[in-house]
Amino acid sequence: MQQSRETAPDVRTAHDAFSRRRYFGSLDGIRALSIVAVLWHHTIPAGLEGSFWRRGFLGVDMFFTLSGFLIVTLMLRERDRTNTISMRGFYLRRTLRIFPLYYGTLALVTLLMFVRPSTPWRDQWLQDLPVYLTYTVNWLGVSTLLEPAWSLAAEEQFYLVWPPLERWLANKIRYILAGLLIVSQLIHFGLIDGLLASAFGWGPDEPEMLRQTTFTPILLGVVLAHTLHDRRAFNAVYRALQGKAVPWILAGIIVALCIVSPSDIRGWPRLAIHLFMVALLASVVIREDHGLATVLRLRPLQRIGMISYGIYLLHPFGMHASGVLRDKLPFSIMGDDFVLTSLFSIVIAELSFRFYESPFLRLKEKLSSPRRVPSAPATA
Repeated sequence: MQQSRETAPDVRTAHDAFSRRRYFGSLDGIRALSIVAVLWHHTIPAGLEGSFWRRGFLGVDMFFTLSGFLIVTLMLRERDRTNTISMRGFYLRRTLRIFPLYYGTLALVTLLMFVRPSTPWRDQWLQDLPVYLTYTVNWLGVSTLLEPAWSLAAEEQFYLVWPPLERWLANKIRYILAGLLIVSQLIHFGLIDGLLASAFGWGPDEPEMLRQTTFTPILLGVVLAHTLHDRRAFNAVYRALQGKAVPWILAGIIVALCIVSPSDIRGWPRLAIHLFMVALLASVVIREDHGLATVLRLRPLQRIGMISYGIYLLHPFGMHASGVLRDKLPFSIMGDDFVLTSLFSIVIAELSFRFYESPFLRLKEKLSSPRRVPSAPATA
């Protein structure tokens, strides 16, 4: 679907324009910035102290918000067209997008473990493999190469649980959302630590995923999808966020929160950042010609966003390649690990996208046609 620049519609027609839009032109740019933040987080140069420089992990939170919004928008529009949501179609599309690269990577690494049995972490990899295979990294934890797969596991669990709720419990979905958000915040704010300890034996930081993000950003993305799908609610959001400068302001607030928040952002700081992320996302999808559009539609950002799933999953290999190269260089400069890791990760992901993932993606698009809806997130 080709991008198109369009004039922001009047509030009376804005929802119609939003509902017809099959591609949100700025979201690949947001994905690109999010994955760059993650790469930065994993390669922070020594000497950069201060909490702000250590906020790159929030790129994952932005990915979660995008996933909740786009996946549920897809389902709501499908229900409008067909009066139902096809579980078979949904899971087939998700399988073709996610599984080939994920399980292909697991198979490749496992094969290398047998080809090179002297690899120091071979035994630990084989021990971790069942956790990877079952998408339970976020609950059970691993200590080998693909540790970042915890967030992919969280998204897969969302895909497993949420579509049936949207299909069969649509009239109760707002209550389910409210309940889950309340539980997420009780966990996030540490208000039920004693209950979790007595019921599951978890300490205050266990499991890390549940204590840090819980599922709040994904759920807030779902809330946004339902909000913007409803004409009256959309109009209220549109009136509040339609200004072209609004995305810049919201992005500035997020940066400011990252600067002023304490090193441990659990509780109100992270919730505030999540809420402003949702507002930022809303501001760039309710109209295509918003103030950040020129930046977010830069071609390099668009391409990085398109392959961001591969960058995220494969960047541990980029980090390894960066380490090997840096050990051979006669000099080093601040940030060289970030730069080299980013370059290697982008090249590896681009090769994967072009020569391995593309056949599966073409089949996915064929199965989605002619009912194409907003493009699903690269990590979805």
